Amino acid sequence: MKNLLKLTFVLAVVSVFAISCTGPKPEKTIENLKAAITGETNASAKYMAFSLKAAEEGYPNIAKMFAAASAAEAIHVKNHNAVLVKLGKEAFNPTPDEPIVNTTAENIQSAIDGEIYESTVMYPGFIDIATTEKCNDALTSFNWANDAEKTHAKLYSQALEILKANENDATVAAAWHVCPKCGDMFNTLDGVNSCPLCATNLSLFLNF
Repeated sequence: MKNLLKLTFVLAVVSVFAISCTGPKPEKTIENLKAAITGETNASAKYMAFSLKAAEEGYPNIAKMFAAASAAEAIHVKNHNAVLVKLGKEAFNPTPDEPIVNTTAENIQSAIDGEIYESTVMYPGFIDIATTEKCNDALTSFNWANDAEKTHAKLYSQALEILKANENDATVAAAWHVCPKCGDMFNTLDGVNSCPLCATNLSLFLNF
């Protein structure tokens, strides 16, 4: 029953994007949505590969972190596609690139670099264009992803510091949580009643 409720909630998220863009067709934003979907699809596949590598190297908590991150990026893909469909376009489902997998420490640094790029260059640019084109539904999706990526980068940095200092992941969080609506990620739910980005109740969070 609990999983059914979560599935129902996830499907209902599409309704968040019920308000269409105003004015002319936001062609640049449509292209940016596709670019974001491509990036997030690649990130999701990459993080799943990183999760498997971390487990192989004996870092179970980092493996869970990357599994949660993979799910978070898939949520961003879902949200961006919901906007595309609302704009009259077909859902865009690109095939991910083959991930480049190195050591877990190198993989975490790669993840940090990717999240920093998305949250300081890619999404801010997309947000500016969506603002100009008055596409409020795209703004919601872009802003959620942008804010979530900032959190992801911070959590990865913390995990990398622990790994380098201790040469193990014993003090990295053993449980990870993802908001199914916006893709924000948490390594603890202490003091959390709802997602700070989209107000989703923590009872609906995905747990890893």
